[in-house]
Amino acid sequence: MGKTRNRPVKQHYVPQCYLRQFANKKGNAHQISVFDRKLEKSFKNNVKDVGCQNYFNRIYLDGMDPDALESAMGDFETGLAEALVRINEARNLENEDDRSYLLTLIGLTALRNPDMRKNIRGIADGLGRMHIAARLQSQATYDASVAEAKVEGALPENYDVTFEEMRTAFEGGSFKIALDSNAVISVELQLLDHTIPLLHKRGWHLLRAPEGSGGFITSDRPFYLYWQDPAIRNGPMAPGLAMMGTDIYFPISPTLAVVGAFNVGNTVEDATEETVAVCNSTMPDGADRQVYSADHKFKYVRTREETPRTGGQLISDKRFLRKI
Repeated sequence: MGKTRNRPVKQHYVPQCYLRQFANKKGNAHQISVFDRKLEKSFKNNVKDVGCQNYFNRIYLDGMDPDALESAMGDFETGLAEALVRINEARNLENEDDRSYLLTLIGLTALRNPDMRKNIRGIADGLGRMHIAARLQSQATYDASVAEAKVEGALPENYDVTFEEMRTAFEGGSFKIALDSNAVISVELQLLDHTIPLLHKRGWHLLRAPEGSGGFITSDRPFYLYWQDPAIRNGPMAPGLAMMGTDIYFPISPTLAVVGAFNVGNTVEDATEETVAVCNSTMPDGADRQVYSADHKFKYVRTREETPRTGGQLISDKRFLRKI
């Protein structure tokens, strides 16, 4: 029982070492300002208690420690923490190893979060229903598919659900298709293998906030992908990681952020407060539930024509609350 109690429970999909970049140290704790659209309030919290979910990284495989993935993530985050410190001190991305750590972080936050898991399960449900519907076209089709599944080991030999029972359950709406956490995590890691090379193919433009600025902010979904052309951002086609004409925005710390695009080089810009404010608008728009910052002094604005708003106004901003 002692070992079970010592197992990690809160497991982060937004790494703590990343969140600490936006926090203030208070004793041994790192306190971060949280703007929660569901609770409709802002408050201070320890980074240990945000961007996490109980047993988010837990896997269930025979002969494997359930927390093997959590341990592996911890090893990665040790190196990531050091890379983030060096990036913030150098204020550039010239160190290739540090840039690789950063791009892996960007890929992880893009793919491994509760909202993406919901999407993966939704896609699996839709495809699964199409698959089953095809096999319920006739008794013969169903019997053949069951026999094939038993041979492949996908169904146990004692599976005895009849064609009529299956069709009644399927058509009556009492049929549920669910991926367990092992399957979802497997999909995430496969997607990550395809995503990292795409991130390395982009050039990365480093933005440096001006001294005295309220700085960049982040969220529980810091990865933000969007069309470069504002005219199509509200259109029917969603941007994709491999698509030309798309940018990725990602805040590194209150003083640094990056924008990644194809067919450009790695560049650096000393951003204006106006640019920082425009960048900050992506975090409330893209957040699943929470926005994070060091304090309420930051500014955000959707267009350069608008009057900038401050962090103190975010929690009453109907555009932020509307996403629920």
